[in-house]
Amino acid sequence: MCRCCLGCSGEEGSINSKVILNIFYKLSRAVNVDVVVIGGGVAGLSALNTLFTHGVKDILLLEAQDRLGGRVHTIRQDGVLVEEGAEWIHGGEQNSLYRLATKLDAVDTNLPDDAWDHRFVTQDGRLVDSEVYELAELLMNKCKENGMLVPFYNTSYGQYYIDRIQEAYRPGNNTASGKALLHYLEHMVNYEEGTGSWQDMSARDADQFINYGDDHQWQDGYDTLISQLTVGIPDSTMKLSSPVCKIFWDTPDQARVLVVTLEGDTFLAQHVIVTASIGHIRERHKHIFSPELPASLVTAFMAVHLGVANKVQVGWDEPWWGTDPLDLHIIWTTFDLPLDMSWLYGEVNIYSIHRHRGVLQLFVTGANSIHVENLPEDIIKKHVLYLLKRVTGENIPQPTFFRRSRWSSNPWTRGSYSSYITVSGAKAGIHHRDQLAVPLTNSKGKAVVVWAGEHTHNTRYGTVDGAMDTGKREALRIVSLIKSSSSLLPAVEN
Repeated sequence: MCRCCLGCSGEEGSINSKVILNIFYKLSRAVNVDVVVIGGGVAGLSALNTLFTHGVKDILLLEAQDRLGGRVHTIRQDGVLVEEGAEWIHGGEQNSLYRLATKLDAVDTNLPDDAWDHRFVTQDGRLVDSEVYELAELLMNKCKENGMLVPFYNTSYGQYYIDRIQEAYRPGNNTASGKALLHYLEHMVNYEEGTGSWQDMSARDADQFINYGDDHQWQDGYDTLISQLTVGIPDSTMKLSSPVCKIFWDTPDQARVLVVTLEGDTFLAQHVIVTASIGHIRERHKHIFSPELPASLVTAFMAVHLGVANKVQVGWDEPWWGTDPLDLHIIWTTFDLPLDMSWLYGEVNIYSIHRHRGVLQLFVTGANSIHVENLPEDIIKKHVLYLLKRVTGENIPQPTFFRRSRWSSNPWTRGSYSSYITVSGAKAGIHHRDQLAVPLTNSKGKAVVVWAGEHTHNTRYGTVDGAMDTGKREALRIVSLIKSSSSLLPAVEN
C-alpha cells in the first residue's frame, strides 16, 4: 500500500501531474521555518542544541517515534535500569562526550578487573584456560596498531583475524581447538563492531576508526545525555510522532525545501539537516527525496550497512551465581543444538550489566539477531535458561526481569550500533564517510540539505560521540550558510 502523503499513480513514491499540482498547493499552505532537523536522536538533538546556541531560533525538529533519543534508549522497569541501545562512552579525554559527562559529574567509576567473576568454559561447562580470551584480546588490540590492516585493504576485516590466528596459534586453525578459538574470536569481534559478519566489513574502513581509550558508563542512564541536549530548548520546536515522508529539495520555489510529514503537515525550510539512520536512508531514500538523490550519493549510501545487534537481558532478584558480577566466556567445541536453538552458537560472552548485578546480558548480532527478534519471549527465556544451566551446571531459577530489543524491526532504524563500509562498497570507491555527507545543492546552487549521524563520521562511526559531533558539524555549516546569505541581503534603511 502506498504511504506517500501527496498521492501517487501506482508505485510508492511515483509522481504524476496531480501530485505536481499538489506540491504547489502544499507550498502555498506550508509553514515557513529557517531550519528543519529530521530525526531526534543524538545527532539531531546535537544539531538543534548547536543552532540554538548560535542564535538560530526558527527551527523545527521532526521525530518519527514517540520519544527522543533514537538509538539511545534507557529503560527503567521494576527498579531495574537497562540500556536497550547505546551503553558505553567510548574513550576518555579525547572524547567530547566523555568531557561533557565529566562536566556533569555523570561518569560512573569502572570496576577493577579483579572485582569480576571471570569464567572460561565450554558449552558443557568444562573449564578452559583463559589463554583463549587473552589471544583474542591480543589480536583485537594488535589490529589497532598503525599499518596492521593495510595489507587487507582490498578484503575484509575478518580476513585479518583469519590470517593472523594461523601465525599466533601454534596448534593451527584446522585443529578442534583452533576452530573453537576462531569461532570465539569471530563472535567477539562481531560484538565489538556490531556487525553481522566480519567478512562483510571492509578492513580499510575498520582502519579509519580512531580509538580513544577505555570505555565508561553513565551513573544514571544514557538518557542523561538526552536531557542535557534539550535543556533550554522549547518543547514547541520538537515534534514527536511526525515521520517525514517527502522532501522536495529542488522545488518550484527553488530557494527553500518542502518537507511533508506522513500526517500531511508541510514546512518550507531554508535548510534541512537529515540525521536519520543509514538503515532507514538505504531503505527509503527513493520514496522520500524528490528529485531523486544524485547517483554518487546513492552509491555512497548503498556501500554502508548498519549492523544488527540486539540485547537480551534476563534478571533475578538476587544473583544465583555468587556475589561478584559475572563475566562468562563460552568456547564452543561442539555444535549439537536443535536447529531452533542454533542462535545460541553466537553467544560467547554473558555478563552482569551496569549497576544491576542480578541482571545478565546477552549480545546477539547479525542473522542470529534478526532471528531472535522474531522469536516469542517465552521461547527466548527457555533457550537462555537452557544455555545457562548447561554451561554452569546449576539449576537456574525463573527470572523476574526480561527484555529483548528489536532494532531491525524498527522502520526508523533498521539496525543498531555500528555502520560499516562493506567490502564491495570499498571496491566501488567508497573509502571515507565524508562521501556520505555531501550536501544537496539545488538549481540555484544553494546547499539546502545536509547530512549528519554516526555513519557520516570518518573516524568515530558507530559511537554516540560520533553522532553528537556530526550534528554539531552540520549545524555550524548551516549557521555559516545563514550568516553568508544574510550578508548578501541589501541593508534596510531606517
